Amino acid sequence: MLALLFHGIDIFYDEGSKDILEKLSSIYSTKSYIVGTMGITSLFDSGIDGVELVFKRPSVAISELKGFDSVLLVLKARSIETARTFLGAIGERATFDGEILGIDIKTKKLFEVKRGFSDLKKNLNLLGFIEEPVGKGIEITKEGQYLVRKIRGCNPGELLLFNGLVVGKIFDKDVRIYVRNKEIERIQGVEIKKHGLEKLKKVDIFSLKVDSTDGFETKDAVKIRDIMGENILLINHDAYSIYQNLSNIAGAVTVGDDTTRISGYILQRFGIPIIGIVDGDKDGVIKGEHFYKSSVLFEVEGDDISGDRIRSHFFKGHTKIKSDFEKLKKDIEEYLGEEIIRKIEY
Repeated sequence: MLALLFHGIDIFYDEGSKDILEKLSSIYSTKSYIVGTMGITSLFDSGIDGVELVFKRPSVAISELKGFDSVLLVLKARSIETARTFLGAIGERATFDGEILGIDIKTKKLFEVKRGFSDLKKNLNLLGFIEEPVGKGIEITKEGQYLVRKIRGCNPGELLLFNGLVVGKIFDKDVRIYVRNKEIERIQGVEIKKHGLEKLKKVDIFSLKVDSTDGFETKDAVKIRDIMGENILLINHDAYSIYQNLSNIAGAVTVGDDTTRISGYILQRFGIPIIGIVDGDKDGVIKGEHFYKSSVLFEVEGDDISGDRIRSHFFKGHTKIKSDFEKLKKDIEEYLGEEIIRKIEY
């Protein structure tokens, strides 16, 4: 049996994904999965059915698969180098008894992550995929007191993200993270965003999730369905957890400029308005603004401080509360009072 694991922020906006899904399903007994928040969004927009949502890192998801002979990772990578590096890391981290292959639908390249004995590679060749070698995964060396991790596949001008948080802007292709006593002390080749980096306390340099992006181009969204509920969800610099909490909610309070815009982009598909707490320092992880009607943004001096106060006062440390959305919107506006620099209504 073949597991298809789709990965990429816009993977299902590309007809190549649908094509590979249909063709391989006609040859093999398959089960399909999608990982990644924006990838899941592209799946919903595509209208494709029968793909299971996975809320784990790809290597963990593969390691937990049972009853499969082969796994095929279907990517739409920014470049061959990023595909090589990503699949190299999968090969190092995933524990799977069978064959692991990867393809990039953008460049029609094929990668053998772990050798197997099926005819999958031959059939992918017949579909026009040309084999390329897998690259090194995570490269960590020791320099004096530091553990140093080299980051491949990123380009000057891109944003650098650690565990989903923007920590800076890349200005050199040679990017290295210097860690001592589990604290990041320096990032070579990157203009640091201190506000983002200070949110990371102790880090494991081996498992740290590292991404780079030049910004996600949004698509015109069609409402998928209305979600009816009585709870308000708090999303504090963590838009990537939305789909795990998408039930019984009437609205959301979001903290952070990019978090607010990613949340608004996703939640408008389900008829869910937001109350956004922002401070105007958006990094451009997502391009464009999309909010459902009745949404409002409150611009303050520091969204972290105001967000923590709202979490403590209204949510009492929880991620969900039972409340009327319009009433909570008014209550938060009154609570913030003169902290509000600007109010933007949608």
